[in-house]
Amino acid sequence: MDEDKKYEYVMDLPEIREFCRFAYWQQIKYRKGVWLALLLISALEDFVFHEAALVLGALVITMLTTAGIYYYRRTVKLLDGQLWTVSQMEGDKLRVMRGNCSEVPYKNIQLIRRTKHLLMLGYMQQVKRPAWFVMPLRVFGSEQEAEAFLGRIRSAQTRPDAAGQTGPMGQPQPEFTGQMEDQTGLSDQAGCYMHFSFFLDGERWVRIQKGAADLVNGGTFGKAARTYGMLLWGGVMAAALSVFTCLIAGEIQWPLLCFSLALAGWFALRLYFRDPEKNIRKQLKAPEIAARWCGPWQVSLAEEGVTVHMPADMKDYFGWDSLQWLVETQEAFYLFDKDKKHFIAIAKESFASWEQVAAFQRICADHGVHRIAPKKARYVPGWLTWVIFAAIILVSFGILMVRICLDFFEGTFDMQMPVADVPLEEQIETLASLGLHVPEETVEYIQQNSTLEYNLHDRMEENPYTWLLMNLGRPEHDEDWNVVGYSSEVFWFDFEGFDLTTDYIDLLNGMLALAQESPLDSVNNIREDTEDVDWEKGRGRITVSLNWEGQDYEYKMKVFYDWIDDEALTIFNELLEGQDTPKRFYGMGDNGQGAIVFFCTEEWAEEFTQKTGFVLEILD
Repeated sequence: MDEDKKYEYVMDLPEIREFCRFAYWQQIKYRKGVWLALLLISALEDFVFHEAALVLGALVITMLTTAGIYYYRRTVKLLDGQLWTVSQMEGDKLRVMRGNCSEVPYKNIQLIRRTKHLLMLGYMQQVKRPAWFVMPLRVFGSEQEAEAFLGRIRSAQTRPDAAGQTGPMGQPQPEFTGQMEDQTGLSDQAGCYMHFSFFLDGERWVRIQKGAADLVNGGTFGKAARTYGMLLWGGVMAAALSVFTCLIAGEIQWPLLCFSLALAGWFALRLYFRDPEKNIRKQLKAPEIAARWCGPWQVSLAEEGVTVHMPADMKDYFGWDSLQWLVETQEAFYLFDKDKKHFIAIAKESFASWEQVAAFQRICADHGVHRIAPKKARYVPGWLTWVIFAAIILVSFGILMVRICLDFFEGTFDMQMPVADVPLEEQIETLASLGLHVPEETVEYIQQNSTLEYNLHDRMEENPYTWLLMNLGRPEHDEDWNVVGYSSEVFWFDFEGFDLTTDYIDLLNGMLALAQESPLDSVNNIREDTEDVDWEKGRGRITVSLNWEGQDYEYKMKVFYDWIDDEALTIFNELLEGQDTPKRFYGMGDNGQGAIVFFCTEEWAEEFTQKTGFVLEILD
């Protein structure tokens, strides 16, 4: 193979797709710590609130999908139709031209990957973010040629340098000699307008990078890309999460939906409005990154473009036609590429005089580079984002606890106002006037349990009506605690279930016993499906089914451990809508964790309230 052999090619769309899949998967693999943290958060949420864990999972999937689509579209736009020229140079360097040009010593190539159709050579541009040079395997005449190409790179990496070191980034920084060859083949002295030399230590490199990020984020080159990104990403996430949340909950649950949107907003805030300085400083903790960016820098302005010599013997070349903006900050002059991402920084101390600054600016203007004023970037402090996240979690947890209390402890009824003491005899007479007859055995039981230690008679008078109604409406059980009968006047049950695999059947049968000789007489085949219940976590859905007038009906009941969903109380009133019957199901709480249910007219419910002081509510 010739020393200076060039490989010219244009990647086709299938090859670009293959590169996108591989490069995106590599980015995901490099962020194992993030996925571990999300997994831990999801596990904690699953323990407390199963739906929230599912929402977080949906958020991550949506985020990865959205980012993948964006990455693919951006890469296709960048590479489609672009001519690549790759050549192996003397001095153990790889030259890659695609519009602009880069030279990378073989020792700096840290990643060599082969896929079905591609050869990818990469170096860590940032921590966990490699830069790739991509070559289709079809450009090689044979497998032997491809192996020879790679063999030359591997050989250089294993060859000791002057310091006796081998491998990527093992060489010491070369000393600048003042003679550089630009990408057009002209020497710096032959075609060079200006030449600048400066040294960047870690702190100055951070300030230079931070300055460039501030220019982009502040909207110096037009509307800040992060604003568009946040609006686009946030809009997609909000729409997707709204759909996912409704699917997960099986209905529109506003607290869960608000939690989803707040979480999406928080992610957008973290992604687009954090100060980048902390992440920039992290880069220098990796020795290969520090070796690549910290050291002597040289920038030469020539007739054809700008050449940048970097530490680690790397070189970039930008044609004037690719450079569009010149921006001055307190630290440096920046020449920005049209893509608003790549830039050339020239430290101010490398200018000998103000006259040289003016000449530099004229050269840039003569080549179509526009000088513009910088705009200030504004960021949200990192600590504030975590305060917001904690507030979202705490508020969501508080709403969850309130929901639990309202849904499962107070039931579907408002707390009843206290009723003054009512003599037992008067309670019995009042209930009798309403058509509710207290058995003599119940009265005898009260008298037998009215002792000095436990005076049931006094307790019945201090808490009138509820105890009697509970006993009247309690289902009858056999020795094995199976239900064998229901009252036809009143039905009582406890929201804390006994066996959720049959509790809904017992509840509905108890209500049907009140509605004899009504359109509900044709209700039959009441059954439960508990397949979607996670008994250990106390989450899921119970499907309650029944047949009425030849048609099947299904109802999804929420599960919270062993508590009965009060939505079951509304099933029969929904069926009776439009039916020619004046009676409906009404209910009241028992001032505990149970419900007392009647099947009556609105007039009877009002009479009951007038005589007892307890309000009956229609079950809807």
